[in-house]
Amino acid sequence: MHNFSLFYFKSFEFDYSNLQAKFHYSFDDEVFFEEVLDFRNELFKQVDNIDKNILENLLFHLHIAIWISYYKAFPTSDLIIESGYLDEFQIKFWQKFYTNWLWEFLYTNQISPKWLFNFINKIKKPKKNYIVENNEVFNSVSVKNKKSLISIWWGKDSIVSIELMKNAWMNFDLFVFWKIDQLKQFTSDISGNKILSVSRQLSDTLFELNKLGYYNWHVPITGIIAFAMQVVAYLYNYDYLILSNEKSASFWNTIWEWVNINHQYSKSLDFEKDFSEYVFKYISKKSSYFSLLRWLYEVKIAELFVKYWKRYFRNFSSCNNNFKINKNSGLSPYQKARERKMSLIYWSQNYWCNSCPKCAFVFSILRPYLTKSEVLDIFGEDLYERSDLEKLFRELLWISGIKPFECVGEAEEVIYSMYLTIKNNYYIPFLKEENLWGWTKKSINTNNNLPLILQIFEKEVLVKFDLKSIENIEKKLVTIYNDDIIPTLLKSIIFKNYS
Repeated sequence: MHNFSLFYFKSFEFDYSNLQAKFHYSFDDEVFFEEVLDFRNELFKQVDNIDKNILENLLFHLHIAIWISYYKAFPTSDLIIESGYLDEFQIKFWQKFYTNWLWEFLYTNQISPKWLFNFINKIKKPKKNYIVENNEVFNSVSVKNKKSLISIWWGKDSIVSIELMKNAWMNFDLFVFWKIDQLKQFTSDISGNKILSVSRQLSDTLFELNKLGYYNWHVPITGIIAFAMQVVAYLYNYDYLILSNEKSASFWNTIWEWVNINHQYSKSLDFEKDFSEYVFKYISKKSSYFSLLRWLYEVKIAELFVKYWKRYFRNFSSCNNNFKINKNSGLSPYQKARERKMSLIYWSQNYWCNSCPKCAFVFSILRPYLTKSEVLDIFGEDLYERSDLEKLFRELLWISGIKPFECVGEAEEVIYSMYLTIKNNYYIPFLKEENLWGWTKKSINTNNNLPLILQIFEKEVLVKFDLKSIENIEKKLVTIYNDDIIPTLLKSIIFKNYS
């Protein structure tokens, strides 16, 4: 494996005839990458007159964002910017952005961040920043007419955002970055909202390096999407760019080098605030980027999803494993099944791998609100009966190890969900007496009807809590919080309909 010394942001270009952007990078001017993003959407009307200076500024920042997919193959100290100019404030933003983005990667591979992210401008004189201006005055009437774009994946969170916006009679479309797969199309069909997409073609050179043994790791895609949505907002005239990140996305996984490492940093409130400040100063004064669910914990989102929107049950997934590219065939299990044209019944049982942290976590927070038949309909099995998942559930409960490096919530959310599952008598319906927990003390000590995972939870976790502690956890998890950056008038409309 050859060691590289420099990473170059070479150039970018845009084809105005087909709205295709190309971004170029290099290691040492020896190994070159070209990424292609296609912004063309026939069903959506683009702005009449594209200001080339504004678009160039938007694409420059996107160029700085998507490089991480290539840089992580072999992190170098020096980063040479040839496609534009970054001032001191911008450099500090990107250094914080990428350090937090890559902490998990650096921690896992034991790479010191001390000498990384030294941005060097090859262009010594900065250009004028051409940003998107906003001359409109907001009021409660005009907010209803604002064009919104909701970024969706496969999960319940974006579905909840969609339905909250629909209940508030807001005007919005759906946004997909990369590819429109069957689950996303199902979400569009069920909700009745069109999808605007940006297709992505990674450089083949990256896969060649991976085969040679260079680093390959998770990319916090939400940060890239944030900058891509700014380009979309300009080309198609959107005002609100909406994510569906919950409150617990800001909670860290572990500590290393005296830093809190958060797998979900690009979904955190900290990033959201920094990004919004950066956008307002350097990119656009018109668009607003925020998470619509920041005021809720995952357990509350799960409760809302089950209570009101069961029509999506057969057409959602929070599992990433079934959508990852297979190194050998180039297809994920999901895509392989699609190629074989499996029936919809097969699909409903194969959206979940049932073995990863996300499957285990989402199963836990949904379980208190689902019937046994609904559990089987969605997951195909009861994950609490799986002895091979004991280590994973211990990590989610923080009994051992660290919080898994995945998009999962806090341990208290799992604790509370398991507590509710037992309290609601899903596994012991014959119990009637109540005391501290809602069932007899004798049952706590002698019940053998619980599946293995809940027996472990009961014996090793639940015994450490009294009723007051559980009530405090419940209060924390069901509270509506105000630490978000949702536009005030939109938030008032959403809350009014939510209440």
